[in-house]
Amino acid sequence: MPGFGRRFLIAFSFAFYLLFISGFIGSAQTNLSALRKQKAQNEKDIAYTNSLLKNTLKNHEFNLSRLILLKQKIKSREGLINSIEREIAAVDSRILNTRKEISSHEAYLAKLKKHYAKCIYYANKHRNSYEKLMFIFSSKDFNQAYRRLKYLQQYSNFTTLQGKEIIATRDSLNGKLKLLNNSRQEKKDLLSQKTEETLQLSQEKNQHTKVITQLQKKERKLRKELANQQKVAKRLQKSIQKIIKREAELAAKKKAGSGKFSLTPEEKLVSDSFGKNKGTLPWPTRTGFISEYFGEHPHPILKHVKVRNDGINITTEPHSACLSVFQGTVTHILPMPGLNTVVIIRHGEFFSVYSNLTAVTIKKGEQVAAKQKIGTVYTNNSKGETVLKFQLWKGSTKLNPAKWLTHN
Repeated sequence: MPGFGRRFLIAFSFAFYLLFISGFIGSAQTNLSALRKQKAQNEKDIAYTNSLLKNTLKNHEFNLSRLILLKQKIKSREGLINSIEREIAAVDSRILNTRKEISSHEAYLAKLKKHYAKCIYYANKHRNSYEKLMFIFSSKDFNQAYRRLKYLQQYSNFTTLQGKEIIATRDSLNGKLKLLNNSRQEKKDLLSQKTEETLQLSQEKNQHTKVITQLQKKERKLRKELANQQKVAKRLQKSIQKIIKREAELAAKKKAGSGKFSLTPEEKLVSDSFGKNKGTLPWPTRTGFISEYFGEHPHPILKHVKVRNDGINITTEPHSACLSVFQGTVTHILPMPGLNTVVIIRHGEFFSVYSNLTAVTIKKGEQVAAKQKIGTVYTNNSKGETVLKFQLWKGSTKLNPAKWLTHN
């Protein structure tokens, strides 16, 4: 049949192109879904920080808690704007690919219509039954007559299929045009949202600057607070080191097992299991964010002043429950001025330390499970803050808890 193979090749090539593009678009949709999930998380984080800020606003005095929360809010807002920008880029990519598809559909549809017109012309030219019979009977032999009969049948079927393909391609083209219009509207909405969020970010940065300016006027008070905090931190560190040393000495006297802490087989099992869970330990609070990280870093207000944290600070909701991060034994419950109550739990040669607690619900020597409530995080109503100070130790070595906890 004249041109039949070429038309089949065109159709096959077009189908292969559509398969390739649909796979690409499917991947883009997956990325877009991930971006939207991240954007939703950013919005959730902003809402959460707003709820915590309400507590600091009850106290009209500017303090570090409000500054930390504003900084966290700005961080989440910047993350949200970044997610929106990436989503806009993804929608732009979808628009570009949709335009390419539309162009290919239009080109293919034009070819289909051209070939279909030829088919109709040929069919009309040979629509006379007598001419068809003469075409068959003029064959040299039976085999040629059979082939000519099959040719006429296939040509008729092909013409019908081409008509259906034109309709299907036209419908697909209309769908792509609709998708293009939807994508353009989506981009318009995202640009509008970005403008709104950028305005919010600018206002929050102004608030942040205002709080810094006010706090800089209270340098003497801040230095005094920092000195008191450093004294409390040193007192806690000495207490922890003393407790860990005593635990090691008691284990050595019992000669319970092997290793630095003479671990029993059961304790070694717990210790090994704890070590294998680095990066996956549950948070000691159900909600919250890290408001101060491990190690040494500049003071947020005082110039040329470094602060050191032997663990991390987790800012959370008022009266939040404090949870054990792993199964273990409660070795000490210490009342400590400036930190309220401190709970130390041993996990083999590892120790988790929870400071600034009230209403402790466990006892010394008690076996606790992972995620078990051990107390309530103290809420400072005058500052409008609820902060858990959390540390991890392996023997006498301080660990960075942020590297051990799962992503919250």
